[in-house]
Amino acid sequence: MEEHYGSNLGQCGETPDPFRTLIGCVLSQRTRDKNAENAAESLFAEASTPSEVLNLGKERLRRLIRCTGFFNQKARYIVGICETLIKDFEGRVPDERELLLRLPGVGCKTADIVLSHAFDKPAIAVDTHVEKVAKRLDLVGREADPEEVKRALETIVPRGKLRFVDSAFVLLGKEYCGSRSPRCFECFLNHLCKFPRCEDKK
Repeated sequence: MEEHYGSNLGQCGETPDPFRTLIGCVLSQRTRDKNAENAAESLFAEASTPSEVLNLGKERLRRLIRCTGFFNQKARYIVGICETLIKDFEGRVPDERELLLRLPGVGCKTADIVLSHAFDKPAIAVDTHVEKVAKRLDLVGREADPEEVKRALETIVPRGKLRFVDSAFVLLGKEYCGSRSPRCFECFLNHLCKFPRCEDKK
């Protein structure tokens, strides 16, 4: 994967702001990356702290993030996150997984992305691509849930390579390892993967 994608994949240079990373993850739920990016740009142009976001008011917040889809629900999550951060964490995003998971709308994947990218802590954020690639490469059992995939990968992969592997699996899932039409015989890892050979036998 390093030969194919380059060893710097997943490195973000300057550490991003934890609050922007967290809210960006919420905006990215169930929408295209471009829509999430546009919504984040619109929102952060007007508010960049929990207090500033709350001062926008709910209707203004909804309008700013409307392009993401499910904007009513996401606005509720964002308001709840901001209120909780101010009430329980002095306005700062916590750097512990169990505390992040207490925030409205924050699941395991979002918590792990924040830990990895905003706090430079070793973590695999398991999305559909990471889970699918890990299973097809036979690194975990086919019935493993996302938390089991996470634990397995974090056991196998050296700590310093977790972010790279996370990013590489996402790219691999998008470029080659599609759910419906995988490009198995074009994939640079097909000699390590049982999936195309299993498909041949169907």
